[in-house]
Amino acid sequence: MDNPFKYGTLVTGTDFVDRDSEIRELVRELRSGKSVVVYSNRRMGKSSFLAEVARRHKKDFIFVHVDLYGMTSRTRLLEDMAKKTIAASYGKTERVIVAARDLLKGLAPRFVFTDRGTLGLEFAQREPSHSEMLDLFDLPETIAHAKNKRIVVMFDEFQEIAALDGVAILKSMRSRYQLHKSAVYVFSGSKRHLLFSIFEEYEGAFYKFARPMELGPIPRDEFEGFLVEKYRSAGGRLDLRLARRILDVSGGHPYYTQQIAHELFDITNTPASDEDVDLAIEMTIAHQSPAYSALWDSVKSPLHRAYLVAIASDPGPTRGWEFIKRHGLKSPSHVQKAEKLLETKGIIERGHIVDPLFALWVRNLQREY
Repeated sequence: MDNPFKYGTLVTGTDFVDRDSEIRELVRELRSGKSVVVYSNRRMGKSSFLAEVARRHKKDFIFVHVDLYGMTSRTRLLEDMAKKTIAASYGKTERVIVAARDLLKGLAPRFVFTDRGTLGLEFAQREPSHSEMLDLFDLPETIAHAKNKRIVVMFDEFQEIAALDGVAILKSMRSRYQLHKSAVYVFSGSKRHLLFSIFEEYEGAFYKFARPMELGPIPRDEFEGFLVEKYRSAGGRLDLRLARRILDVSGGHPYYTQQIAHELFDITNTPASDEDVDLAIEMTIAHQSPAYSALWDSVKSPLHRAYLVAIASDPGPTRGWEFIKRHGLKSPSHVQKAEKLLETKGIIERGHIVDPLFALWVRNLQREY
């Protein structure tokens, strides 16, 4: 039987779990012309969430998806934004090429095939001038107005723009986007503190420009039913109690829930045992272990590592003197320094480890010594 559980790729349609209320909320804001900033931890399914919104509402809006992860330069970003906006709006390759040459005359665009065999766009003038950059930021509004249809530009991992002359480009973006009536924007990312500095701090370039929206774990009852039904649809059977055990470990985290269930289905598609679930969890952690080892190695300070161990093994809300003494953490000021550094790295948030399986890996690591 084909394994019905998908992870590590965009998940839409029947493989997508719940999020109905969040989708309704986001679409309501888009219809009203209000931009939104979507906060979520890594692997919480935000890219799949945005893809599912686009799938369900492709007749209502023109969707443009721009991923900033791994973007290497400001010019490359502008090229990618221009190509994807025109491609989403005009469809067929021939129309895209004609439209690009018309809309981007001064930049003399040329089309190339990328390493992945997809059509890419490059500017003959490698570095657009400031005025040309502003025109490129106006491109979604220009096309939306011409087509009389709202364009939704979805930026994934938007906080990465900080590495591309961040403050200057953000201010230029804001100066154009705040004038747009027919184009609307979704800014999503997984580093809350960086997004917060852009959208919520008074000095931030996009201060109060977009409505904040948090994408948290999927509700347990919805996910329990999904796991049981997916097993059944593939000809197997999963007891509700074991579905709850999976969610106890994953914390409702979409990526890890689907990965554990995937491993479990490979172990057995007949009624599983607690031992089967334990093995599926072990296999999932083993697959993530190289990444977790690299993450652990990136934390150089013994005190910071001690703090990670402390909150992994003692995740309660109390961080007072008893907690500090119990885990040998010296003083509250040392704890605050550790929290600040680990939050900057994206390892913790609000005093808790973001990745539930990394927390389990840290606990297991300590048992080995």
